[in-house]
Amino acid sequence: MANNHFYSHFDKALRAGATAASGGRLQGQAEVKLVDLNDAANQRTANASYELFGPGDVERLAAGAITRRFPAPFASNAEVTKLALVEFSAVDLPWRYTPQLAGADGLRPWLVLVVGQRSANDIVLRPDGRVTLGLVAQFNHRLGESLKWAHVHEVAGHATVARLLAPSPAGAGNYLDDTEYVACLVPAFTASGDDAWDGTRPVTCALYDWWSFRTGPAGDFRDLARKLHKAALVPKPGGKPFGIAQVSYASRAAPQKTTQLQTAGALRLPRVPGDPPDPADDAPPNDVVQETAALARRIVTPDGRPVVTSPRYDAPFGDANGPDDPVDNGWIAQLRNDPRLRGAAGLGAWNAVEWQDRISAAAALKAGDLAIAAGRIRHVALGVEVSRSLWRRRLPADSPERIAVLMPSLGRLLTTAGRSALDEVAGRTPQLSRALLSSAARRALRPGPARTALSADGRAPFGAVIVAANQCPDDRADPAGIRSTGRDPDAAVKQAIVEAARGDMGLADAVLQHLGSHPGPGAVAAALRALAAGPGGKPDIEAVKRFLGMRAFPEPDLSVLEWDGWMNEHASHEPCRAIDLEAFAGIVSKAIDPTVARPPAVERVLATLPGIEHIGPVEIEPELDLPLWSFVSERAPDWMLPGAGDLLDGDVVALGTNPVFVESYLVGANHQASAELRWRNVPLVTRWSPLRKFWQRKSSVLDIVPIRQWKAADPLGSAALLPPDHPGDEAVVAFRTTLFRRYPSTVVYLYQQENDWAAPALDLALDLNKRVDPSFTGTIGRDLTFFGFPVKPQELLDYWVVLEEPPAGYRFYHAPDPLLPGSEVHSADYAHRRFAVPVRVMIGRLLHDPV
Repeated sequence: MANNHFYSHFDKALRAGATAASGGRLQGQAEVKLVDLNDAANQRTANASYELFGPGDVERLAAGAITRRFPAPFASNAEVTKLALVEFSAVDLPWRYTPQLAGADGLRPWLVLVVGQRSANDIVLRPDGRVTLGLVAQFNHRLGESLKWAHVHEVAGHATVARLLAPSPAGAGNYLDDTEYVACLVPAFTASGDDAWDGTRPVTCALYDWWSFRTGPAGDFRDLARKLHKAALVPKPGGKPFGIAQVSYASRAAPQKTTQLQTAGALRLPRVPGDPPDPADDAPPNDVVQETAALARRIVTPDGRPVVTSPRYDAPFGDANGPDDPVDNGWIAQLRNDPRLRGAAGLGAWNAVEWQDRISAAAALKAGDLAIAAGRIRHVALGVEVSRSLWRRRLPADSPERIAVLMPSLGRLLTTAGRSALDEVAGRTPQLSRALLSSAARRALRPGPARTALSADGRAPFGAVIVAANQCPDDRADPAGIRSTGRDPDAAVKQAIVEAARGDMGLADAVLQHLGSHPGPGAVAAALRALAAGPGGKPDIEAVKRFLGMRAFPEPDLSVLEWDGWMNEHASHEPCRAIDLEAFAGIVSKAIDPTVARPPAVERVLATLPGIEHIGPVEIEPELDLPLWSFVSERAPDWMLPGAGDLLDGDVVALGTNPVFVESYLVGANHQASAELRWRNVPLVTRWSPLRKFWQRKSSVLDIVPIRQWKAADPLGSAALLPPDHPGDEAVVAFRTTLFRRYPSTVVYLYQQENDWAAPALDLALDLNKRVDPSFTGTIGRDLTFFGFPVKPQELLDYWVVLEEPPAGYRFYHAPDPLLPGSEVHSADYAHRRFAVPVRVMIGRLLHDPV
């Protein structure tokens, strides 16, 4: 309460300066100063009369004027002990249009929040948008007391709030249980400034806002929390100890003999130092072990047929043909020899049977596009097998013929340099061109047509053509010699003339036409001299005209037509690099070979299927997010917590998880679930355990590692069976109360005690470093709620269990707090004495003996 301050009302300057009220409006005078904008020294002051709007001037409230309504509209479980209220965005709104001057005790608001039931004598919502208030509503909302119902609330570090409370029903105190109410925001004054009602007759007035809500059962969070206490777990006379169940085993060898075995459920009482051993942890008698183990032994008829026996829950996760005598004290031996653990595994199998549709749907969702991936893999596997068959039967042994078969793929084979194989070999010899190494050339030179049938012996096979094209020609007969110079004479002359004409194509065409075909060197030289650039960078037109008039040119010793021979004789020839056909055939064959373990086609397809690494049958290892605790809680609650029905209302009990039961349960559930999924054609990986979650944790921590990883010598409950991030056995606190059903957002946590269990003051913030939040939660029946914490059960010796009322904004009780002194003359006192301080409950010493 130290940070909460309440004020009776808030006035702005004009309202506070009003001196009279007339006709439903306030009137007053204010000093007005006029300043000349062009001459600041020129100022005048005068008194001006003003009149403020009153309630008769208000048609409706603007959107956003109301920021909060309590109880929330259409709430179905509202607390009967808390007042209805509205909060406003403007801090002066409740008093802004009040047509009265403030008195010594405060100022009445011009709005009233009326709460009642829909009836002719109480509240009637009219179709025209107004509301009729009957005598009951007027009696419960006497306007003479309305100045107490509105206040300003100031909280350190938060925005100041204006609030309007609905008063308690006269004579009733709280609202009625399980009753529907309607809240209406109406004016408290008429347009003329009189009271809107006087309690003598029904009144119809404006309706600015309304909503409805329904109350819940009697009591609130504070009342329910007061009932919580440490449970007295003393067994009733003739009753069983709390948290322990009994399994009766009838001997097969001696039908009259029955052995009582004590066992624990998924939750059990924790053991603290000094406690005697828990009988639920004792091993069963030797005769029970032998008879139980015999039920699961393999039996084969004389003709070799197996006989159906009791389930071997370990079989789907290990060697199905393993020995009948497993390692002593290991998990396999425990599940075969102990009827209590076999019962837990049987419960898990029952769970999987009942949830078979849910489990299958979750597995199908995990499989996702597995069918599409499997189809693609089947297609590539078929293609690879066909390719391997054709490769072995049809690929020629001769290297040139092998190249002839594989050459259409050369354009798609990349080298280490990033170029295609076709780019590397095309042009290595003059005749080894891209056209020759194409599928079109292969079709043109195929066996059969006359062009190949009538060819010389040894020339028809395409391999022979490749061999011939791979030969380098005689240097003197190199047809590529002219190309090595980079020029053709006629083309070179034309290009030279065009360039000399500086882009004037008309001028260039005239010169070329005058030169004619095969011009001599003298004519070419004369044309280039005529086209020489003049002073302006362009050819001299007069020089060109003189050239065009010439008919004879001086002839040199050599004709231009003889230049090609000269170039063949003197120019360097284009290099010729024949390829090693045998080595090249080997490299290409190796790149395409489908008989290798992972052909290129397989690599390309698998690259589009993350998580799949082979083209064999596609199988999955789904992790199904199906916590199994809820099935035990609903269908076999005595196996969740034996004796849970003996807890009384308000009992709080410290417990711990039972990893041995949980692991046995999960083995049985996976035994049945894996068989069910395979029957439904879900491609499950052999020995996989898809159900590894028992508790519904907030994190993704699972309760066991895959069962196929369990070693035969590891016992149930050992750390080797748990994931690395699993805390092992965990502390649990259970509550028998309706509090969590009515307040599902209640904050529950552990808090480390100090100063010999001295509870911190309610108005002090707790140290977050000493707080432990729950890791999972659940229910058993309607009113038994448990919370699990990531600490050992024995550590509850040093922790409070803390419950905090869920945050729901500021609220106010119907009745004032009798421990707070003062009167309720004005609204600030009225709000202060009814303010609902958030409730925090701390329960300690849950593992200590009662004092």
